[in-house]
Amino acid sequence: MHPLAASASPFDLAFGLPLHPLAVHVPVVLLPLGALGVLFVLLVPSRRAQLAWPVVAVLGIAMVGALVARLSGEALAERVGSPGQHEQLGNWTLAMATILFAATLGWWLWERRAIRRRRPTGVMGLIAGTVLAAVAIGAVIVAVLTGHTGATAVWQDRIALPAQTAPAGDGGGADDGAEPDQTEITIGEVAQHDDSASCWVAIEGTVYDVTTWITRHPGGPDRILGICGTDATDAFTAQHGGAALPAEQLSQFAIGALAER
Repeated sequence: MHPLAASASPFDLAFGLPLHPLAVHVPVVLLPLGALGVLFVLLVPSRRAQLAWPVVAVLGIAMVGALVARLSGEALAERVGSPGQHEQLGNWTLAMATILFAATLGWWLWERRAIRRRRPTGVMGLIAGTVLAAVAIGAVIVAVLTGHTGATAVWQDRIALPAQTAPAGDGGGADDGAEPDQTEITIGEVAQHDDSASCWVAIEGTVYDVTTWITRHPGGPDRILGICGTDATDAFTAQHGGAALPAEQLSQFAIGALAER
C-alpha cells in the first residue's frame, strides 16, 4: 500500500481505492450528453415533450456527480497534492452543471406553460433558447477540458518516461544496471540555478534538475519556480507528505548528491 496521507472525508475511498477516478466519470460523461440533449430539444421542437424531462434528469444526475467528483477530488488532493488546473476546471464543471440544470429546468417549465396555454414564446423564447444553447456549449467545453487535464495529470509522465531515457552510446546516460550518478553538488551550486532557464532543487540529500518539469507540474509552474535554487526538502514534504507518485516523478530528474557542508 502506498504511504499516502490519510483523509477524513467520507468521499475519500471506495473499496480501499480513491473514489475520485470513479466519480469523475459521471459528470464528464453525463454533462456533455445532457448538454447535447438540450441543443437537440432546442433545435427540434416536435420532440420537446418527449425528451425535455429525460434531459433535465440527466443534467440533475450530472450535477450531483460533479459535486461528488469535487469532494472526492479534494480528498484525493490531500493524499497526493493539488492537481492545479484540473482542480480549478473541476470547480468550473460543478458550476456549469448547476447552471445548466437550473437554466434547462426553468426554461422547460416556462416553455411547457406556454405550450399548455397555446401562447408562443416569441422573441423572449428565442433569446432564452439562445442563451441556454450557449450555456450548453460552454458546459461541453468545460467538461472536455476537465477530463483532458485529469488524464494528463495521471498519464503524461508515464507515457513520456521512455522518451526521457537516453539511448545507449549517446554519451548522455549510463549503461543498463549501472549505479546512478553520485556527483556531489554543493548548495552554492544549486543556488546558481534559480530560475526557469535552469532550476535545480535539493531534496533529502539529492539534487534534481527540474527545469523541464516547471511547465508540466500539475500544481502550476509557480510551485516549482518558488523553490528553484534551494533546499526544498521541507516544502516538498509539506506538500506531498510522503506520497509515492510525486517521489517517483521526482526521481527522474536526479543529477547528483548534495555535498555535506
